Amino acid sequence: MSPDPTPKSAPAGRWRRRFLLSCLSLAILLGAAELALRLSGDRERAFADSVNRTNRRWVELLKGGMYEELEDPLRRYAMRPGAEVVVDGWRFRANRWRARGEDFPREKPPGEKRLLALGDSFCFGLWCDEDQTLVAHLARAANEAERARGSDTHWRPINLGVPGYWSGQQLQALVDDGLALAPDVVVLYFNTNDIEREGFFFDPELRALRADHLPLPTGLRRALWHSHLYGCAVRLANEHWAALPDASFNPAVPWAHTRPDNQAATARAIERIAQLCAERGIGLFFVNQPLITWCGDARNPAWPGAALSNWARDLRERLGLPGYELLPWLRGWSDGVDRSQAGADWPAHDFQPERVYADEEVQKFFAGRAAALPRDPDFHLLGAGYADLARLCYPALRKAGLLP
Repeated sequence: MSPDPTPKSAPAGRWRRRFLLSCLSLAILLGAAELALRLSGDRERAFADSVNRTNRRWVELLKGGMYEELEDPLRRYAMRPGAEVVVDGWRFRANRWRARGEDFPREKPPGEKRLLALGDSFCFGLWCDEDQTLVAHLARAANEAERARGSDTHWRPINLGVPGYWSGQQLQALVDDGLALAPDVVVLYFNTNDIEREGFFFDPELRALRADHLPLPTGLRRALWHSHLYGCAVRLANEHWAALPDASFNPAVPWAHTRPDNQAATARAIERIAQLCAERGIGLFFVNQPLITWCGDARNPAWPGAALSNWARDLRERLGLPGYELLPWLRGWSDGVDRSQAGADWPAHDFQPERVYADEEVQKFFAGRAAALPRDPDFHLLGAGYADLARLCYPALRKAGLLP
C-alpha cells in the first residue's frame, strides 16, 4: 500500500500561501506608503525646506526655466535654447547652441576666431552678467590686443559652462555642441568639485537638480524617481552621507573628491577633452581652481583642498597642457604669486574677498562688518572676481601662443 502524499504536500502548500500573502501585504504596505507620500506633498515640501539664503538665487534660476532635461544618460540636462531669466538684476540667457549669451551663426564669418569655455557654475558665471564671465573678459582682452596690433580679427566668447556639471558632462557638452562651433581655443575652467563620476539629475516637474547616488543603473534610477517612496529613500541616503564628517573629502561618501573612482573618471574625461582638441588642432588651456573658501582655509598647510588642487595640477602637467593655478590667488595674493613657502612669517595678503564674492553676508564678514561667516556661504564670484582671474590667466594664454 503506497503512502498518503498529503502530509508532505500540505506544509509546502502552506508555505507558498504564506509567501504569497507576505508579498501581497508588502505590496499593499508599499502602495499605502507611496500614496501617503504623494498626498502629503512630501517631495515638494522637502524641496521647499532645502531653499535657504545662499541657494535661493540658484533656485530662482532653475524655476525660471533656464535648463531642460536631456535623454542622454551622462549629460542629463543642459541650458534650454531661447531661455532668458533675470535674477536679482543679473540677466541669464541661452542661445540655440545651449551656450550662455547672445545668438550667433554656426559658421564663422571671415575674420572671426572663437574662444570656447567649458566648466561648471564658475565658468557659467552664476552671479554676474554674461559680459562679465571669465571667457568674456578673456575675449575682450584678446580683441583689445588685436586692435592694438592693427588686426581686424575678432574673438567671440562662447560660454558652455553649466552649473552642476562634472568633467564627464563637460566632455559631453563639447562633443554634442561645442565642436560643431569650430572653436580655435578651448578654456577648461576646472573646479575641484568637478572631481566626480555621477553628476546631478534634472527634475522637470520641480525644475530642480537632484543627486541620486544609490548603486543602480542610471536608467533605472531615472525611472524609479517617479516613485515618491524611492525619492524619499534617495533623500535619506543623501542626508546620511552629507552628515558624515568632511563629506567632500570622506571616501565613504559617493561624491567625495578624494575617492579613487571619482578621480579616475574625472581624469579620463579630461584626457578625452585633451585628445579631441589635439586631433582638431584646437588649443586647450586648463584653469585650475581649488574649492573656493576663505583665505584662512587655503593658507593652512593641512587643508585637504590643496592636495586636490595639486592632483589637478599633476594631471594637467602629465597631459602637457598650458594652464594657470589659482591656489595662490585663493590664498590671498591678488598678483597670483604663491608665498605659501614663506614659513610662519606670512606677509599680509592684498586679496579683497568682499570685492569678488557675490554673497552679501560673506562680503560683510571680509569687510569687517560681521563677526562670522554665514552658515552656508556662497563663494561664487562677481564680475570683479572674474576680471581678476582674466588678468592673471591672460598672460599665460599669450605665453602659450593661444591668444594675441
